[in-house]
Amino acid sequence: MEISDIKNLIYIGDIINKDGNSKGKWKLDFKCDKMTYMMENGRIYLIVINDEIYKIGSSACKGCIKTTFTFYENGLGGSPSIRTFGIHILIQEELNKGNSVKIYALFIEPIKVIINGLTSMKELITYPQINEMEELCRQDYKKIYGKYPIWNFQENNEEWPLYIKNLYKEQVKNRGIIQDI
Repeated sequence: MEISDIKNLIYIGDIINKDGNSKGKWKLDFKCDKMTYMMENGRIYLIVINDEIYKIGSSACKGCIKTTFTFYENGLGGSPSIRTFGIHILIQEELNKGNSVKIYALFIEPIKVIINGLTSMKELITYPQINEMEELCRQDYKKIYGKYPIWNFQENNEEWPLYIKNLYKEQVKNRGIIQDI
């Protein structure tokens, strides 16, 4: 499946190396227009390495696509999940190899619904839950390739690579919290 063959896909930007002394060594360099950048809709994001989909994920967090990727960018600090931490490490490894890392997105469309109160009804515009759209995207991918993208470890019923699990344990230990993964 060529990335260009996916309908309605929006190019968000490139992951690039970051200057400075922060723990995270990369950032998302946004290439999309401001309207796309500011959309609050739930979103499916694709992490694409050299035009191959490595991860399909979703987010409905407030703060648009920037907030979604700020979690990954800051994946080596604070209290990240192993997923956030691991994806950060994997992206950095791809950059270190000189590979192209791009981010694409699909946004869920708003729908009109009528909600009932105790004595009234109200029509409003809302967004469906993003989980159904994410599952459809992953199933579409699996129909073609027989499994989910390589970095969708949980969906593929695969363990995180041992070195990432060990790095994560060290990260957690350095925070003074012992956690079993």
